[in-house]
Amino acid sequence: MSAPLIWIGVPTAFAGLFWLLRRRRYSTVIVLSVLVSLVLALLAWQLPVGQTVTMGPWRFQIAPVFEFAGRRLVLENADRPALVLLYMICAFWFAGSGAASVYRMFNALGLFMVALLVAALAVEPFLYAALLIEMAVLVAVPTFAPPDKVFGSGVVRFLIFQTLAMPFVLLAGWALAQAEANPTNTVLVTLAAVFLGLGFAFWLAVFPFYTWIPLLSEQSHPYVSGFVFLVFMTVNLLLGLKFLDGFGWLRADPAVFAGIRMVGVLMVGTAGAWAAFQRDLARLFGYAVIVETGFSLLAVSLGNRLGEQLFAAMLLPRVIAYGLWALALSILTRECGTARYADVEGVSNRMPFASAGLMIASLTIAGLPLLPTFPIRQTLMEEVARQSLGAGLAVLIGSVGVLFSSFRALAVLARGSLRPQAVKETRLQAALLVIASAALLLIGVFPRFFLPLMFPLFGAFPGLP
Repeated sequence: MSAPLIWIGVPTAFAGLFWLLRRRRYSTVIVLSVLVSLVLALLAWQLPVGQTVTMGPWRFQIAPVFEFAGRRLVLENADRPALVLLYMICAFWFAGSGAASVYRMFNALGLFMVALLVAALAVEPFLYAALLIEMAVLVAVPTFAPPDKVFGSGVVRFLIFQTLAMPFVLLAGWALAQAEANPTNTVLVTLAAVFLGLGFAFWLAVFPFYTWIPLLSEQSHPYVSGFVFLVFMTVNLLLGLKFLDGFGWLRADPAVFAGIRMVGVLMVGTAGAWAAFQRDLARLFGYAVIVETGFSLLAVSLGNRLGEQLFAAMLLPRVIAYGLWALALSILTRECGTARYADVEGVSNRMPFASAGLMIASLTIAGLPLLPTFPIRQTLMEEVARQSLGAGLAVLIGSVGVLFSSFRALAVLARGSLRPQAVKETRLQAALLVIASAALLLIGVFPRFFLPLMFPLFGAFPGLP
């Protein structure tokens, strides 16, 4: 038995089973998809790779390598935290899929999508990661546009921009390999940096290539778009770190980290400013995703141990906040028809749990004190300001824009009569919203206990500081 078979082959097989059961046994699919994801996360947490494991009379070893079609899939002990994170995201998201009323193929396609993204992290040579991510993009498209729904322009832009990344990453991989063999060839080094920058610019939807995110968030089911945003951005960021870790001359160039910092500042500053003028909760969610990606890039741009810790500390609050926002937005949209401010005005009277959950999630992304992202935002902005006062000011303006938009949304949701009305949320919806909201508040009160949980993630990148 090999690690890639467990964490890539097994979820792929179950995804096929869930696809067959989706029409008649969807409630069973939800339960099984959560259980399978939890088991895979638990195995990644407890099962060592490349070491002998003893379970009663049985002794066995999980091999880190699986060869397929002349290529190697490698998952080692250092990759286990990333596997735990990705499959916990699946379990968390699938648990709310019924309450969010998503398309029945979501669980099957979502699990297959994550298996492909894990394969992208594991494949060697890493050039083939671009092909696997493109396959995951193609799998994601049907979740946005089920058979009874017309494709929107946001889905088309998502497909186009993600596909444009593939040739640039392939060319970058070729140029990086050549530059590693000939480090004195400055032309190859420059080409590698340009191709790599363009490839990840499309993958991560950096400025100015992020227009598809708010558009897709507005036109598609919020719960589906939130899941796709989270898993794709997380894996693409980890792939970026893998590139930096694999090429010493690349991470030794100060211009690389300066460029990452500039992109992060532009993303936080521009998206935060645009968020302040939004009149649609779904589009606001899209801009919040852009801001979060920008903060992750700013953490990477520090190029030190503190930056790694800040990057890892963002992950747990981000997963919960995205899930809470997506679920609350799905419930509100189902009730009101759209997420425009004119349609959701005063909806908190009859949907208090969804309204409160959405506000807690948005204020978490904004970095309000007593919520889990506040200490991360404060430390990161201080470090960015030390490197460049102008960059620190731009990041502060973007953060204020997100905070302003959150309070503005709160005013819209709470507007109107204060007379009590019949609550429209189901018990399951209310329970999930309360649990996720309480989790964010708990992490905010005890950040030193929860935020370091993902610090081992950087064990997979020994070359980074």
